[in-house]
Amino acid sequence: MDESKAPRPRRGRYRDPQAHAAVLRAARELVAELGYHKVTMERIAARAGVAKMTLYRWWPNKAAVITEAVTDQLAPGPQPDTGSVREDAGAHVTDLVRTLTLLGDPSVVAGALVERGEAGRAELRDLLVAWREPGAALLRRGIARGELPAALDIGAVIDSWLGYALYRVVFLESAPTEADLAGLVDALPYTRRKA
Repeated sequence: MDESKAPRPRRGRYRDPQAHAAVLRAARELVAELGYHKVTMERIAARAGVAKMTLYRWWPNKAAVITEAVTDQLAPGPQPDTGSVREDAGAHVTDLVRTLTLLGDPSVVAGALVERGEAGRAELRDLLVAWREPGAALLRRGIARGELPAALDIGAVIDSWLGYALYRVVFLESAPTEADLAGLVDALPYTRRKA
């Protein structure tokens, strides 16, 4: 076979690590300064010092850039163990709502993910799944301490928290208040109340 006619290996979408980091940093800064809806691919490119076409080679749209830029802020952080399931649950649902409203407008995080189609919906699903185990762990601790009944359906409680937060933030576009979240936590079937 004539080597001059052999197919050349295709180049992937090489991302210069410094330019990639600059784009993500620019996206985070612009969202903080302007809000999600006023950020554009043009503004991100200008702030990062890269060509707009570079962004479009690496990401299909602004939602994808911003989602990647804030991904590390969407996972649950260390969960406190205060010795009170009520306090731990309150902190957990508050942090969940704070995550879903991270970019300001209540619908932005979930909206940015959903705007990206199936890939974004899968990322939103993964985001919510990541919050399941920390919530389940705090409920198991509450059961072990005798604050909650042993027969508690942990999965149903966690799903109700996730569903409530998502419904309020995405569909009603209104973040729950502290009182709303306290009511959600107070709905747990406590066997004994911690002071």
